[in-house]
Amino acid sequence: MRFFPLFFFVVLPILEMITLIKVGGSIGALNTVALVILGMFAGGTIIRTEGVKTLMKAREKMNFGEMPAVEMLEGLMIAIGGLFLIFPGFITDFFGILLLIPFVRKLILSRMIKSGRWKFQQSSQTYDAEYYREDVDVNRTINHTLDGDFKRDDDHKY
Repeated sequence: MRFFPLFFFVVLPILEMITLIKVGGSIGALNTVALVILGMFAGGTIIRTEGVKTLMKAREKMNFGEMPAVEMLEGLMIAIGGLFLIFPGFITDFFGILLLIPFVRKLILSRMIKSGRWKFQQSSQTYDAEYYREDVDVNRTINHTLDGDFKRDDDHKY
């Protein structure tokens, strides 16, 4: 982890330049620039579309009283994958495309969770039953009922 900034800011740009020069020599400079620009537009588009889909899945889970931890991590991975596509170069495009493939994302997430460094609870949150009660019917529609007592401490007019 200590060498990550060195790799990301020094080694990766050098590798990207070498790759761009090799690809430019093979298919031509204009074609290489066109591919890099196409990757940038694709990254922006994918961040928008896939990000919205993931947000909708997270919102649906929250509507049912569940914590959208996996969706939040998937959204983060989609954002990182889209950013990798926006960065100029073919190596970052490769890693960006890998992060945007749902199967690869789920594989990486399962490895992260199994490593023990990432812990979250997949089930719905439990609240203090005295102040909050959640009734869920069979059709998975949710009805929030707030239980409590009301007491006015002062009679100030606002």
